[in-house]
Amino acid sequence: MNATSQYLRTGICMVLSLYSTRIILEALGKSDFGLYSLIGSVVMMLGFVTSSLSTSTQRFLSFSWGKNDINTTRSIFSNAMGLHAIIGMLLMVVLLLLERPLVHSYLNIDPTRIETADFVYYMVILILVMTIITAPVKALFIARENIVYSSIIDIIDGTIKLAGAIGLSWIAFDKLKAYAMLMAGISIFAFLAYFVYAKRKYEECHIPRIRELSVASLKNLMGFTAWNIYSVGSTVVRTQGLAVIINRFFGTLINSSYGIALQVSNTVNAVAASVVNAMNPQLMKAEGRGDRKEMLLFTTLESKYSFLLLSTLFIPIVVELPSILTLWLKSYPENTLEFCTLVILTVVIDQSTIGLTSANQAIGKIRNYSLLISTIRLLTLPAAWLSLYLGGPPLSVMVVYMFFATLCGLVRIPFIHYTAGLDIYQYCKEVYLRTLIPVAGNLTVAFLVSRAVDGTWSFLLTEIVAVSFTIILIYIFSLSSAERMWIRHHLPIKILRK
Repeated sequence: MNATSQYLRTGICMVLSLYSTRIILEALGKSDFGLYSLIGSVVMMLGFVTSSLSTSTQRFLSFSWGKNDINTTRSIFSNAMGLHAIIGMLLMVVLLLLERPLVHSYLNIDPTRIETADFVYYMVILILVMTIITAPVKALFIARENIVYSSIIDIIDGTIKLAGAIGLSWIAFDKLKAYAMLMAGISIFAFLAYFVYAKRKYEECHIPRIRELSVASLKNLMGFTAWNIYSVGSTVVRTQGLAVIINRFFGTLINSSYGIALQVSNTVNAVAASVVNAMNPQLMKAEGRGDRKEMLLFTTLESKYSFLLLSTLFIPIVVELPSILTLWLKSYPENTLEFCTLVILTVVIDQSTIGLTSANQAIGKIRNYSLLISTIRLLTLPAAWLSLYLGGPPLSVMVVYMFFATLCGLVRIPFIHYTAGLDIYQYCKEVYLRTLIPVAGNLTVAFLVSRAVDGTWSFLLTEIVAVSFTIILIYIFSLSSAERMWIRHHLPIKILRK
């Protein structure tokens, strides 16, 4: 049920999000869309704290559930909520103090839109704070493996965004301000929807009292989170920092192209998260039980399944991307096609080692991992700046982005071998050798079908034929005999039960 709701949620939200982007781009215009993407990227660079704390909370919750310790679980949640609230307030104060030097002096913004930029900045700060406070509650749902309810909330969230985007055309005042207020309102709704349900459903969820805060628990959370902040933060700083670099060299119009690419990246990552969220709780619990062998098995399967899922779905989309962008956005900014192509390929490649990140989170020794992987990731920024400083085109930024992301993935493999005992040969055999033929077959079939059929909706035929053919290849070449046996014996029973 959880897996079904994950995939259903992902599919529906993907359609809603992409269609909303088209409507918002038309309503705001390319410049205002780029302005919102720019300000959002600057503020959300500090949002990595949210992701870091959420990951840390989910890890400790799942770990404690693996030990069947409800008192520890309750203590972890209380201290996580308190910690998130404190950090949210501190970030809000810091961002408010930085508003004038950042928006009025540093960023390359049209002087006639400064007042609007200020308002959007305040709304994005509110979104950030609400997202931080919501993070531990969402982590509880993942640890409890209640994916169904969170999927429902995400679908409602996407539906409201689409309705609001459609309503922008009837707004009499500044549409960018209206859109910013809509996004802030949705963040408040999401927090209430998650917290109210969790408080009624789960005994460990409650509003923490000051006396419940424990120095030892906070120290454990912060000790794990400190390096996790650097790890997750490097990803966000890299992604959003590129928006600032592009803005400094080219202005908000190219930011619009980059903003669309990030929207596509978020969509692809949402599909990837459906596999990661489904498997991470079991992976964490296995390590909590002290079963390292089972944890590494989940690690390998998580990487293989996530890589196969994304390559199967998105390679045909990359092949048909020009027609898809035209149908989706009608008219799109320059460089959008190239940006989106490289972003999709980068995310797909990264999934081949995504399970290794989960394994490192499970064993809890993340200092050296963060120092190594995250430092390589951060090298993207000076390299991208240098490429533009030397006269490179905007596309050179994305080439640099893809190169360093691939390098990070390759370094993860020997690192987890030395820290957790990963069998490199077995891992590469399962994740790379077993997926080589399906990926190559997918690309070949997608390319042939796209050249043979022409039309507005021809990409659907390309997707259906390529995905269908690839599923057959995956069953034959990618799955082990045990996995094929499980499918033959269990899948028909599940279908009949439904």
